[in-house]
Amino acid sequence: MKNENLSIKEVARLAGTSVATVSRVINQNGRFSKETEKRVREVIEKYNYRPNELARSLRVDKAQVVGVIIPDITQEFFAHIAREIEVDLLKQGYMAIICDTNESVELEKQYIEMLKAMRVGGIIYVSGDQKIEPIRDIPAVYVDRKPEFVEEDKGSCFIGCDNYQGGYLATERLIKAGRKNIAVVLHAKTIATQDRRLHGYRQALHDNGILFSDRLVYKVETVGMEQGYQISREIWESKERADGIFYSSDILAIGGLQYFHEQGVNVPEEVSVIGIDDIPLSARVTPALTTVRQDYLKFGSLAAEAIIKMMRGDQEKRTYILSMELIERETV
Repeated sequence: MKNENLSIKEVARLAGTSVATVSRVINQNGRFSKETEKRVREVIEKYNYRPNELARSLRVDKAQVVGVIIPDITQEFFAHIAREIEVDLLKQGYMAIICDTNESVELEKQYIEMLKAMRVGGIIYVSGDQKIEPIRDIPAVYVDRKPEFVEEDKGSCFIGCDNYQGGYLATERLIKAGRKNIAVVLHAKTIATQDRRLHGYRQALHDNGILFSDRLVYKVETVGMEQGYQISREIWESKERADGIFYSSDILAIGGLQYFHEQGVNVPEEVSVIGIDDIPLSARVTPALTTVRQDYLKFGSLAAEAIIKMMRGDQEKRTYILSMELIERETV
């Protein structure tokens, strides 16, 4: 008997099992019994079922498509995470749909609704708005910025770095270089991540007998080289001229290096500069940027692995916190 319009849901019903189990049998991954496999294959053979991956993902089944929401694909940090996710998913037979929100909360919400309507199998949410509502009924992995609901929501997984450690390492390195008047540049929108880095900064100052000053805390609304350039001008022209600057992103620090170069300010002799991320560009600028590495490629591979496990129903670990590492170069 032939039925080219038979859906995977109908195969599951006729075999007396779930859609997820039928998908595992077809793709030969995950867990299923020999008896279940036999029933599914009998239905497939009887009805000459042929899975259409695009049709299944867009119309009927949640199977092999994962939505990946990114705040700014033009930034190296996010671009490398997205690429790692895409490559790792492809190796396992899954397709990624990359959604660039351009840091717009409204666009994030629209993308989530679109992905729900497409019935994707899962969503990987990279550095998104922390006030976003939980994504219900679809496995979700949150990367870098942790929404408050993640620990309570059994359908979610979080992957991030120890941002307190990162803030502490960066500030401690500046202090060891003899710097006493250390400014910190934070992203105003990423509250939880930046709060942890600020806490690490403050603790390092405290542990080394340096008083914390609100006047040395600077914030930018968006993260980019231009913002790094402009905030560095503000820092350098202020009364509390810093002798060390901790930027919460490499791309901000690189913008700062451009400003200091144009002004004839010697780095690190007059001012020491340190960033966070260790994007490839940080090693190529002159002078090469001292930074704190967060393993964003590991972010991508862990996110791909976690979402696949959750889609198969066998994900157990809900939180991954990666250590950060000081990378010595030339700006401190």
